[in-house]
Amino acid sequence: MALLLSAFAQAQDSTAVNSGAEILARRNEVRTDLLSTVMSSKFNLTYERFFSEDWSAGVTGGITSSKNLDDDFDAGYRNSLPKYEINPFVRYKLSQSIRRFYFAEVFLSANGGDFKEIVRLTDELGNGYYVTEKSTYSDFGVGAGLGYKMYLQDKIAIELLVAFGTNLFDKDKSPDTISRVGLSVGYRF
Repeated sequence: MALLLSAFAQAQDSTAVNSGAEILARRNEVRTDLLSTVMSSKFNLTYERFFSEDWSAGVTGGITSSKNLDDDFDAGYRNSLPKYEINPFVRYKLSQSIRRFYFAEVFLSANGGDFKEIVRLTDELGNGYYVTEKSTYSDFGVGAGLGYKMYLQDKIAIELLVAFGTNLFDKDKSPDTISRVGLSVGYRF
């Protein structure tokens, strides 16, 4: 599939009569991440605004709704269950092409979800026993990543992103690592 998309994009570049001015005239883009939706039932929507040929900024909002993750959480295979995240980001284009390019990204993350732990309690006679306590967490994180983007027909965006970060404050409950890994499809207007 990647080979087919690459060949299509190269064919498009060789037949294009403009230098990418049509793409640059479009300053807004919306995307959804297909890979995260299929692999982990994580639904997200991204808006990106282009300020120049090299710089852009945007925000991604996502929610997770997966029966498999819920079942793993309830069975005790994982102690945290992410439910939502909001990720503002800034990007810088690393290559010269307008239609196909690499980029670097830094992002912030406001995220939250459910947390479960086994705690030891003592009754009034001094006997200890264990219970499972569920609570929620909210945290803020920071991270960075690299990606590749290409345009088909000067409007359709295909993007591959690999980015990782860390939560900063509630490390006892929130996941240590934040990941933004995905294959997105979008529309530039």
